[in-house]
Amino acid sequence: MTVDDLPEYPMEVDARLTSHFWFTFHHDRFLNSRFRLLADPEVRAYGIDLWCFAQKQTPVGTLPDDDAELAALLGLDLRTWQGLRAREISPLYKWHRCLCGNQVRLMHETVLEVVVDAMERRDRNKLAATKGAERKRQARLSDAIRKAGGSRRMAEDPGVLERLDTWLREYCDPRGNRTIEWVKRAMEVDASKDHGPMN
Repeated sequence: MTVDDLPEYPMEVDARLTSHFWFTFHHDRFLNSRFRLLADPEVRAYGIDLWCFAQKQTPVGTLPDDDAELAALLGLDLRTWQGLRAREISPLYKWHRCLCGNQVRLMHETVLEVVVDAMERRDRNKLAATKGAERKRQARLSDAIRKAGGSRRMAEDPGVLERLDTWLREYCDPRGNRTIEWVKRAMEVDASKDHGPMN
């Protein structure tokens, strides 16, 4: 197989999981796998180490296609590593070459599956955190509107809260210090626009 025939790794070349410190381990799948059943214990141990190292590579989920680098990752001398790699079932069982941009690296379908799941979970958590922060920010804004002289109706109007929050994020102190004066200013700007009655 030529380099042009290699599959493309399905992630960006700079994809990383920087705060990733654990990964999903399908123990039933592992315990019943050909790798687990037929590999020597030493090979299994290094194989699992490589799954772990792949979580910290760029792109995430891949390994270098270079014996010297792989030996260094595992803390082995090159000759020992090459002996392990030459075995019928080696620590690189089911790893195969792929293209990551203009670089050839190694990928493993199960490791990729675990990485995709971790990235999706990370993105869901970020979205939930963003929505949670927005809810808290708007609850504080609602209180500030009342303190700044706004009506209860205004303080509970989702449209008003969204408009004032947007204006404050754009024009307020970049550290997010939303004083009552800033909220009053946002209310005045909003009142000068035609949104219909707010009070």
